[in-house]
Amino acid sequence: MAATLRSIVFTAYTACALLGQQGENKSPAFDVASVKVTQYRRPAEGPSFSDVKIASPGKLVAINASLYECIEWAYQLKEYQFSGPDWVKSGGPNYDIEAKAPPNTPPQQIRLMLQTLLMDRFHLSVHRESRTLPVYDLVVAKDGPKLQQASADGRPGFFSQGGSGGVRMTSQRASMARFANWLSGNVDHPVIDKTDLTGFFSIKLEWAREGDGPSIFSAVQEQLGLRLQASKAPIDILIVDHAEKKPTAN
Repeated sequence: MAATLRSIVFTAYTACALLGQQGENKSPAFDVASVKVTQYRRPAEGPSFSDVKIASPGKLVAINASLYECIEWAYQLKEYQFSGPDWVKSGGPNYDIEAKAPPNTPPQQIRLMLQTLLMDRFHLSVHRESRTLPVYDLVVAKDGPKLQQASADGRPGFFSQGGSGGVRMTSQRASMARFANWLSGNVDHPVIDKTDLTGFFSIKLEWAREGDGPSIFSAVQEQLGLRLQASKAPIDILIVDHAEKKPTAN
């Protein structure tokens, strides 16, 4: 009898522990959320305004956003890290989302909450895998870097001017890793920082997208003393296995 009682107590204790773990591991979720298909579509000639952001402490707002833009923000993806149905990225509906959490919720937690919301409302299912893809290694050119150290009060970020012809980019304060990420959005493959240069730099870069003037590859080497070198590397990819165009009701 004593052995049976001990067994019952142990089983009850184990069940409570498992329930506690499930509670601890429960996916973070917003207190309240509204997801609506927008009443307007993006024009055929190009994208209209869209945005996904934390509008105020604890409040996430998406305006005219594609499902891809929501996924990209929630999972902090770069474009080359996404694989999924064509409609997710373009051609499908756009959405307006307003979701609230406690004001002291950290931004990273809000990203996790958006992941949960996408799973609940769009039945989004994803998995990750590593794929070996063409990349560019950002390396120091033979004659050495032509970079200026950034001032301590320099403004971070990258600011571009120009159009299909000449383009001018400036950054008052950027690490080489951040610069490589920026380059990834302006060339045809991901760029990985292999310069071994530490600290922050003031960067100016001018190139031509077409016509007269240096390409971005030539400009990086001639103006910055760096080089984009073709290579291959394993890249973490987020793959959309399933998603539905119409979100479940609020």
